[in-house]
Amino acid sequence: MDYDFAKQYMNPKRTGNIIKDLNPMSKVNLMLVLGLTPFFVQNYFFGFGMVLFFILCSAVAGCFRSFFSLYWKVLLLFGVFLFIVKAAFAPGEHVLFKLWGICVTTESIQSGLNIVSLVLAFSGAFILFVKTTPMDEFTYALEKKGVSHMVSFVILSSFQTITDLKQSAQVIMESQKARGIETEGNLLQRAKAYIPVMGPLVLNAISSTEEKSIAMDARAFSAPVAHTFLSELPEVSRQEKVFVILFDIAFVGLIIGRIVLWLI
Repeated sequence: MDYDFAKQYMNPKRTGNIIKDLNPMSKVNLMLVLGLTPFFVQNYFFGFGMVLFFILCSAVAGCFRSFFSLYWKVLLLFGVFLFIVKAAFAPGEHVLFKLWGICVTTESIQSGLNIVSLVLAFSGAFILFVKTTPMDEFTYALEKKGVSHMVSFVILSSFQTITDLKQSAQVIMESQKARGIETEGNLLQRAKAYIPVMGPLVLNAISSTEEKSIAMDARAFSAPVAHTFLSELPEVSRQEKVFVILFDIAFVGLIIGRIVLWLI
């Protein structure tokens, strides 16, 4: 039993999912390529196609619910707002209608759809990366590439702090609700309930940061020696390397093609 328990840490971590088992650095590479490609294509049909592609990838990766629960908020907060602003104020010649001095044109609607597709495509790539990549594996991969363990710890701690703050906020809101304080309702009522929570959240974040610093110092985190790791990442397969390189070559070719078109 003890050998089996130790063996699970000796073997590389695998989930059995083709997307989640990709090396974290390969995921970063693909995220940047797929997220930045719509900026060079400049076609909102392609951008929205990438949005559907990321939704499909989240389903394949088994994280559709957590992915879409965050993604639709980005669509609502940024996508709709940016579209309305661009559609109302971007210049154009073919006027569709006027309302209170605001001219909505065919060109402004196309401009609004284009910028929304760019924002949603890049944010979709980033959210998919976060949902399919544990941050401890990502920071470990960074350290294997030569990044300082201090930098990797800052990155890991930053993402962990966001999760901790969310959990602390939920605990505080539940305790407020148990005391009879109204935490639901319209936007004004929810704002009144959330504002008093900010103080304890900030104090809790400060105290947790100090506790982490003391704990890391006690474990000789800053010692100038090679660090050990509890688990290992799988080696990058040849097929995965070829797959990523092909995407990079296609992306570089796209950039060169766009530059040539701009110069002509």
